[in-house]
Amino acid sequence: MDQAISADRFATYLGAGAGDHALARALYIWDRDVSISILADIAILEVALRNAMHGALSAVWGVRWYENPDLMFDERTLGQLRRAWEELPAPVRKNRSDSRLPGRLVARCMFGFWANLLDAGGQVGLEPRRTKVDYEVMWRSALHSAFKGGPVEARAEGARYTRPWAHEALRTVNMLRNRVAHHEPLINGFPLPGQAQRLSAIDGHEACRKLARMIDRDLATWLDRSSQTPTLLATRPQP
Repeated sequence: MDQAISADRFATYLGAGAGDHALARALYIWDRDVSISILADIAILEVALRNAMHGALSAVWGVRWYENPDLMFDERTLGQLRRAWEELPAPVRKNRSDSRLPGRLVARCMFGFWANLLDAGGQVGLEPRRTKVDYEVMWRSALHSAFKGGPVEARAEGARYTRPWAHEALRTVNMLRNRVAHHEPLINGFPLPGQAQRLSAIDGHEACRKLARMIDRDLATWLDRSSQTPTLLATRPQP
């Protein structure tokens, strides 16, 4: 294992283990196991998230909401949609009348795509017709209904149930997802863009639990019962 880990990567664990090589190796394996468990939790959450948001958008703009000209997207969203579309097999793309097509496209849209739909919205088009897209319209018309437990969660924090509040909740889980998916260490926590403070692995797990409660409280209860993450977090190797 020592040969498989770069010196720079191992130094992170060696520092966390106060220079004890055996402890550093144990922490490396523990970090791997925590990351795998968190990714397993997010695998459930990500599917639930996209289904909830797809359902909310479909209720207002139809199951092919991504084609509806009444729904405005910024360049980032259009680019993500285009990449998801191009990843579909050519025969699937050609059969536009296939009732399964919307679901297959939705399944290709990554976590970041759904999180970005709760951002403020960016620019689209070319000058002199370049315009700002306001995603608050999409939130108020449809996406606020995707998170049935959102109002309760916001009130529990002393906050208002708003698009920026929901966006921050999704963004935290998305950053955690990307970190564990790319095998980045959790031993010293993980950063959020634009913030100096790092969140711990425990914070990340709590963010997942919060998102689950926002989507469906029964899902959250099931995840609490089935997740291995709390046990792993409580068994971090010690000197």
